[in-house]
Amino acid sequence: MRSKVFQRILDNTPKDVDIFVDWYADLVVRINQLLRENNISKKELAEKMDKKPSEISKWLNGEHNFTLRSLAKLSAELGEPLMEVPKRKPHATFISGYSRSVHTFVVYKKNEPAKPSKVIEWQKANELNPLSNVG
Repeated sequence: MRSKVFQRILDNTPKDVDIFVDWYADLVVRINQLLRENNISKKELAEKMDKKPSEISKWLNGEHNFTLRSLAKLSAELGEPLMEVPKRKPHATFISGYSRSVHTFVVYKKNEPAKPSKVIEWQKANELNPLSNVG
């Protein structure tokens, strides 16, 4: 059970700090998994990255912030991506025609407003998310 003081601290932690801590922890866990899976020591990783072993230790102990460059180098050396930035879904304009149970959505690509790229008929009773099929 958490103390009231601890809970108050958690409740007052800014959202960006919360996100940062989660991301950092996830990265450290994933890097350590990849090191174990590939049988690479922290010292070997430091040599591959042309870094001091103490810097790798700081990264993995939470004492030093990762840069995008260091994350890219880590990904290259470990052979797997460590971060994934979600791609934006294509911009879509919807024109809805309504007839009791069927909606028709005409999807236009962002730079081609005069040419529909997809027409979707959505059965309201059968599917809750009409946008799940938009690609």
